[in-house]
Amino acid sequence: MHVAGGRVVHLVGDGQVPELGRSDPVEAALAFQEQGATWLHLVMAEEADGGFDLGQARRVIEAAGIDVQMMCRAGVDDEAALERVLATGCARFNLGRSALTNLHWCAAAIARHGERIGVSLPAHLTDRGPRLAGPGRGVDAGDLWKALAVLDDAGCARYVVTDVSREGSLSSPNLALIGEVCDRTAAAVLAAGGIATLDDLRAVAALSPHGVDGALIGRALYSGAFTLSQALACVANSA
Repeated sequence: MHVAGGRVVHLVGDGQVPELGRSDPVEAALAFQEQGATWLHLVMAEEADGGFDLGQARRVIEAAGIDVQMMCRAGVDDEAALERVLATGCARFNLGRSALTNLHWCAAAIARHGERIGVSLPAHLTDRGPRLAGPGRGVDAGDLWKALAVLDDAGCARYVVTDVSREGSLSSPNLALIGEVCDRTAAAVLAAGGIATLDDLRAVAALSPHGVDGALIGRALYSGAFTLSQALACVANSA
């Protein structure tokens, strides 16, 4: 659930273009909870001033009636900002594009905060191999496999793997990329980007023996392709 300007939005492609929605984040969180969610991924999208609204994160996390755990992401690239985000009460936090340009700091953050910290790996495929997308349109944050080796050495607990060309596109996830990340790490892997159908979810679930621990679904739910209840039932039946 991406939040910007106090509303739920969804992001499309490598350009990270927000498409504004009408949903209130608390109302959306409660609706997902009613459908059986036990975890929500709350992404604080970058605001016009380059920051992010921690007040919105607290509002969702502390809202009356919400009893799901929150995994959050925001544009954090220093310890002070990370401490502020963790103070919201989120159960887990994933470092994202802003942090990927400083893997030494990412490794230090993982060492300090342990399993509470994961890393999002937004990748784009090139003839040089998969590259990490950094902050801002067209910014290259380096070779995916080299970064993965550094983060693994630091003890990273989980990764969110996204082919950014498929993010928000409803064009099916890049199973080959997700599978290759699984082959190169013992950490938990969450699949994201492009999930459009229940068959996509079944394909992701089939990778669970290789290390896939879950999937992040966004636009498919908002567009009505399927409900969260249907998604949960689909994955349960695939187990």
